Amino acid sequence: MSGKQHKRELRRQREAARAAARRQDRRKTIQTMIVIAAVVVLGGVLVFVSVERPIPAGRAVSGTVPAIVRSDAPVACGATEPANAAAPRPTFPGGPAQALEPGMDYRAMIQTSCGQVVVDLAEQASPVAVNSFVFLARQQFFDGLEIFRNAMTIGALQTGSGTNEATWDAGYTIPDELSSAALESYPPGAVAFANAGPNTSGSQFFFVYNDKFQLPPNYTKFGQVAEGLEVLQRIGAIPTSGAQGETPNERIYIESVTIESLPATGSQ
Repeated sequence: MSGKQHKRELRRQREAARAAARRQDRRKTIQTMIVIAAVVVLGGVLVFVSVERPIPAGRAVSGTVPAIVRSDAPVACGATEPANAAAPRPTFPGGPAQALEPGMDYRAMIQTSCGQVVVDLAEQASPVAVNSFVFLARQQFFDGLEIFRNAMTIGALQTGSGTNEATWDAGYTIPDELSSAALESYPPGAVAFANAGPNTSGSQFFFVYNDKFQLPPNYTKFGQVAEGLEVLQRIGAIPTSGAQGETPNERIYIESVTIESLPATGSQ
């Protein structure tokens, strides 16, 4: 082989080596991108699971909420479906009117399919939340709604909108008031608003019916059951099913919510 041929061969080998190196780099880049994509997808799943709200709230809408499609499950505790169970619900985009009077102590008499629950409302610790709840109750917003979710793993019964697929609420949100929850957590009988993150509480709320609720104090606690915890525990014992295993196999309704007020005798 001549000297020129030898140089050409060396040049050809160097170019082939560089081309092979470029191909190898491209393969590594593609593999890296695949790994990154997989991590992103996996991360999305993990994030979705980790931030899936244990006590989520529906999204607000304006105007009138359409009628609710009812299931054919039996009504619990030998009760019957309220006449207004499937009725459209009003929404209040302007927010709640002032419903509380100074110097008054408020209680909610909540009649369910399985009995009455009396809630002492925390108008001093959570005045905004209690005002919203009292306003909606007096508008008969809650009457005929289902207790649509039983989160057995945390001992919570959720209500205040439509069904377990509900995506609506009262048409407004209220700011969080978390001091009571931070001090006392959520003992059995606690009543608190659900939310979709900070300062997003609407109409959905939940009852804590046992000592399994160990979530952080991210939910505004606005009341404590004074009578009828055994009613909530009876509801909590109803078997569940559904995609998340949290839909009661029997329908449980809030038949009515009546607000009582008396002159306050001391601070809460």
